[in-house]
Amino acid sequence: MFPLSENRAGARAAEHFQVILDSVQDAILVLDCAEGRFLDANRRSSELLGYGREELAGMDLAQISFGLSPFSGVEAEVLVREAAQGEAIIREWLVRDRHGRLFWVEMNLLRTDIAGVERILLTARDISERKRTESEHSARLKRAESLNAVSLALAGAGPDYESALALMAHYLAVQLGDLCLLQILDGNGFLTPLALSQSYLDGDRLLPAMGSLPSQAPEQTSLAEVVHPGRPLSLHDPEGREPREAVGEPFHPYFDHYRIHSLLAVPMRFQDQVIGTILLAKGGPQRAYTLEDQAMLQSLADRTALTITNGRLYRENLRQAEELRRVNADLERRVAERTAELAEANEQLRLLATTDGLTGLANRRHFDAVLAAELRRACREERGLSLILCDVDFFKRYNDHYGHVAGDTCLQAVGQILRTIFRRASELPARYGGEEFAVILPGAGPDHALRAAEKLRAAVEAKGIPHANSEVSGVVTLSVGVMSCMPDPATQTSDLLAQADAALYACKQGGRNRVGDLPAC
Repeated sequence: MFPLSENRAGARAAEHFQVILDSVQDAILVLDCAEGRFLDANRRSSELLGYGREELAGMDLAQISFGLSPFSGVEAEVLVREAAQGEAIIREWLVRDRHGRLFWVEMNLLRTDIAGVERILLTARDISERKRTESEHSARLKRAESLNAVSLALAGAGPDYESALALMAHYLAVQLGDLCLLQILDGNGFLTPLALSQSYLDGDRLLPAMGSLPSQAPEQTSLAEVVHPGRPLSLHDPEGREPREAVGEPFHPYFDHYRIHSLLAVPMRFQDQVIGTILLAKGGPQRAYTLEDQAMLQSLADRTALTITNGRLYRENLRQAEELRRVNADLERRVAERTAELAEANEQLRLLATTDGLTGLANRRHFDAVLAAELRRACREERGLSLILCDVDFFKRYNDHYGHVAGDTCLQAVGQILRTIFRRASELPARYGGEEFAVILPGAGPDHALRAAEKLRAAVEAKGIPHANSEVSGVVTLSVGVMSCMPDPATQTSDLLAQADAALYACKQGGRNRVGDLPAC
């Protein structure tokens, strides 16, 4: 006996208390409040759990619990902690004895004073028979509900029918016992495992893993007649030999351990075609499968076949829809790429049609079109319109002296200055022809146009491009003519150009490198 208290005075009281404990038919264990360890136990505890009293010393509730939620070690520790705080605990608890047998107990935990020391008193009564009776009663009540739930799950499975099949396999294992295996015929006519479930709490350790189960030709198994010509197979042998021989070797440990004596297999049929099988096996004290069991299983099997067939069709439709979506997406991508290419080509054509290749300014064709449009707008909106016309002074001499390549470079530099000065969206600088340039200034009055022209002239001169043969400066210069008017419907673009050209001519006659204009029209 291990002590209930740490002093000699408590030893005599402990012996007396132990006699009382051993006379009680319920299992009683005494726990330490601080750590939850077993300090003492009566004879019934040893009989129930299979451990001697000395072996129980130092163990705790977690070590004799089932081990999985809601009967895990963590939850056991919570109960002990609550009891240590003074709360009376009553629970139905799943316990594992020394040999691994699982059974139910009604467990009470209460903090109490024993020999002057605060302890937790745990009493436990085996209620396994009561739980079995309750379970059977509950199973009868839930059977119809479960069957309905499985039917609804199968009906609404859609393309992801595997979860519905797993639910059905679990239902069949629990309700018809004890093992359920669903197999489907693949494209090669082999039976491939699709769902596996069993009802025993510790039975999974005896079953092969789903991924390890091979596909087999029906002729290599006892299910040949279930697949061809589609007849149910029912076996019953109290010794378990026939059911054992009917399944593969991976299932033998399970069949042997649980003494499987009955086997029932039915075909899954759709439009008189077998697409798979459902196999059930039960053992222990349960009765053999009945014709009622077979009829219910066949009904579920045919519903399952419909679910699988519809799911496959749904998946195929989804696959085709996805393939169509990919094809359409690829077509749309190609159309978008071709559209972008055409847009880029059109932009290139537009630039070629409207841009001067040397200077990057608008060309003469584009200039004429824009001038005509701006003239119409000026007439419509009754606003002014100005035009600048200029050319490089003594450019022929520049070309003769420096060469045509240098001449092109000079014109490019002048074009860059024009782009820099006239950057508003409404302003259009253009190469008018040869060394001549023009600028359209919509809405600009005479003063604004003259200031802009002078800014252009000064910028070209400030650029400082050497011109050894110029008569007006040692650098490249411009002569600039300006025309401003308030046009009317009778005004023609030729009128505007003639006036601007006249102003330019007057600048040249006046000595070049200057800005000149004519009276506003």
